Amino acid sequence: MSDNRKKFPYSMTKRALIFYIIFIVLLGVFFFFVRDDLAGKLIAFMVCPMMIAYMIYAYLKEKKADKNAIQKNEKFTDGTYFKSPEWHNEYVIYKIDHPFERTKYQNMKKDLLKRFQRREYIFLMVVFLFLIFCTGCAAVMKFNLLVVFGFCFFAYFFYEYFALFIGMPVRKWLKGDICYKSLEASYINSQMLIYKKNGLSFGTTHIHGFTEKKIYAIDYKLAEGISRKVVRLKKYEDGIYSSEEYRHFAVIQVRLPHSGDIQNVEIELNEFQVQMAIDRFVEIKINEGIISGIHIKEEKENDTVM
Repeated sequence: MSDNRKKFPYSMTKRALIFYIIFIVLLGVFFFFVRDDLAGKLIAFMVCPMMIAYMIYAYLKEKKADKNAIQKNEKFTDGTYFKSPEWHNEYVIYKIDHPFERTKYQNMKKDLLKRFQRREYIFLMVVFLFLIFCTGCAAVMKFNLLVVFGFCFFAYFFYEYFALFIGMPVRKWLKGDICYKSLEASYINSQMLIYKKNGLSFGTTHIHGFTEKKIYAIDYKLAEGISRKVVRLKKYEDGIYSSEEYRHFAVIQVRLPHSGDIQNVEIELNEFQVQMAIDRFVEIKINEGIISGIHIKEEKENDTVM
């Protein structure tokens, strides 16, 4: 596992389990001897043992998940997971059912802006607009600092989602130092992968990518290589491990033209789309006759806890 892990403050470690058990035992003693009534005895002999059993169950469940994750991580690291016949068959089926997409509009600006106009942003804007109206009415009726803070708080989030809905990241990117015509010619003829709020497409001259807040256009000549990054997310509810998921990223290594440093551009996709991106990248480099100049690797899993 990666050493750069984000630790959830209430993760069920052995030390935490012992602490919880001692606390529950003391709680049971308190209810049994201090309260010394029927309700206290029921809590001491029924509720507390059930709580201890649940804590032990949660601890064992998380440890079992961690053990399975270590085994899976080894397969990710040495590449056997993605080279297995079972996974390869699923990958072939996925490619047939989900081929590369094409742009919806023959205009790069319009196509990118439309991809930011999501219904969830409209819903959230309406919610925050309603909250702004309510706090505004409250401020008219009774002015105080708490109401003003609430008004500013809701107004800020309304602006954030409004900016995303109108495609502010796209608009800022278009105002930058870019050659729009050449990028558009590459973009509208690109093969695109879309996942959640992210997109990665392979154009004629550039790799185009976008996330919820960032737009990328990478010249193939500056793209040094591509790799796969897998992140394990452990999810907790009230400090107790509940579930986990794996997030997959296509990581493009880009050599900056001025400094010569390598910068990684990460776009989250699903595990099959990442492989499609790797295959397409290699195919393009082979066609350009510079396959020797690229490298492909599988990055070790990062164990990130939420």
